[in-house]
Amino acid sequence: MSELGVGILGLGQGKSHLQAFQAIEGSRVVAVCDLDEPLAQQVAQQFHVPKVYTRFDQLLEDKEVAIVVVATPDHLHGQHAIQALEAGKHVLSEIPMATTLDEVQRIIDLTDRSGLKYHMGNQVRYAFCLQDVQKLIANGDFGELFYGEGEYLHDMEDIAGRRGPDHWRIQNDISQTTLLGGGPHAIDTLRWLMGARFVEAQAIHAGQRTRWNTTHTTVAIFKTDNGGAAKITVSYGMMRPYCLYYSVYGAEGAFERTRDQGSAVQETTNYLYFSKLSGTRRLIPVTLPNWNNPQVARRFSLGHGTMEIEQAEDFLRAIRQDSEPRIGPREAARSIAAGICALQSAEQGGGVVKIPQF
Repeated sequence: MSELGVGILGLGQGKSHLQAFQAIEGSRVVAVCDLDEPLAQQVAQQFHVPKVYTRFDQLLEDKEVAIVVVATPDHLHGQHAIQALEAGKHVLSEIPMATTLDEVQRIIDLTDRSGLKYHMGNQVRYAFCLQDVQKLIANGDFGELFYGEGEYLHDMEDIAGRRGPDHWRIQNDISQTTLLGGGPHAIDTLRWLMGARFVEAQAIHAGQRTRWNTTHTTVAIFKTDNGGAAKITVSYGMMRPYCLYYSVYGAEGAFERTRDQGSAVQETTNYLYFSKLSGTRRLIPVTLPNWNNPQVARRFSLGHGTMEIEQAEDFLRAIRQDSEPRIGPREAARSIAAGICALQSAEQGGGVVKIPQF
């Protein structure tokens, strides 16, 4: 089996993707690209990558590159994915897919015409504990779901302290928002758990803007296609440790994730409830691996545990088998359109906005 060449665009989070593709069979990282040439040279040397570029067009002209990983600042994802698809490359992009509906539709159109593969990298769908919960939901153990909650809480002061004052997330002149920043981790993962499409959005902003001129906190309510509801909270200013929280509620049971989550490699206590267990009056604590798949972790683990590794394997499989990636362009669009419309609602005073369907 021939190896597929991978080019990494953006060497912040891109380094995790680089290591993920190096850890699996069937791919070879052949090039890295970043505006910061000393950083690009250092990463290439550290991970033994043969080619270094400082311009995206150089990466796209490289015939050895079959897959482009887009790991640039949020507001550039759409245009970079479009350029890569136009150049004949498969694309694995960090969240969000894009920040406008026009970019979303353009990515769909390009993949439809070309047959190229696109995957939006919400690695949280590969979290070991959540995959188990999703199987219970799909099996009907919770009955028909009617409500769910998702939270992405990530204090910007924490980012500044760990990554330094030059990190793009804390630059005043770079466009970013809650719902199209970390928000898709909450929106897309909850929508996947609920097995639902979001059809209407209503949202408000709360709190003062952070000192880096980003939205502090946004709360959104979504109507689902089966008449249920979902609530998403995203905050860059909440004074607490980082948290990804999910809960789902159905006619016959419920799941609540802990908000005290620790690191990727730790086990965490989550809570389940099933009406079919007669005499049950309390939530049942269940200890599960956090992000790590224990079998994969025996081979390799990154900052987000094993999630990027399983994601990279999944994407390679979709390319080789000519199958739909787990979060292909239309599946990604259903989540990102929800975020775009909720942001529109918040910025226009909190009215209801209908979400286009893909």
